[in-house]
Amino acid sequence: MMGTSMEQYAEPSFNAAQELQRRQALVGPRDTTRGFLFLTALDVVKTQLGKHAHERCLRAVNNTAFTAFFSYPVSSLLALSYAAAQELSLEQGGFTQALQHLGFRVAPRFLESTTGKMLMSLVGRDPRRLLESLPTAYKTAWDHGGCALKWLGPKSGRLTYTNALPAPYFAGSVQQILFSARLRGQVLSRQVTLTESTVDFAWE
Repeated sequence: MMGTSMEQYAEPSFNAAQELQRRQALVGPRDTTRGFLFLTALDVVKTQLGKHAHERCLRAVNNTAFTAFFSYPVSSLLALSYAAAQELSLEQGGFTQALQHLGFRVAPRFLESTTGKMLMSLVGRDPRRLLESLPTAYKTAWDHGGCALKWLGPKSGRLTYTNALPAPYFAGSVQQILFSARLRGQVLSRQVTLTESTVDFAWE
């Protein structure tokens, strides 16, 4: 089983509603992302917590009906992610862990898509090639910010994200990528600013 290590995302006095507003203020109408990120969060909440929690999350995005590869505002994904993380916090052991869980569950949905399957056919299960494909995969999912990879060693590297979503969300996605490649590894995320984060990874 793969282990993970993460920097604490929030102090005990962390106010999710205030931070959500701060993050939403940093994105504009042209910042969009694909519907499968929304669908994944909603499916996770419905499967794990039931219809009432699912309905509360839907209200956070005005009961929008999402389509997997249509584009929707990043501000709406922020609202949904925070609502879903709050719903999942008790089950997952905290808000940070809930965000990471949401990120972990997003990666399989992308890999199962037509775009994801095409990408996997090109890179196979080679860990380095798989991780090197992440900046390209990012561009298919986001019209917002960016993702860059720097190798720190033969089996370690750092992904730098410019994105309004919190660092643990991306840590979860990277964790899933290592897991899908059947690697024993560690993931460490760090929030640099509200829109800048890093995810360090390594495997045995």
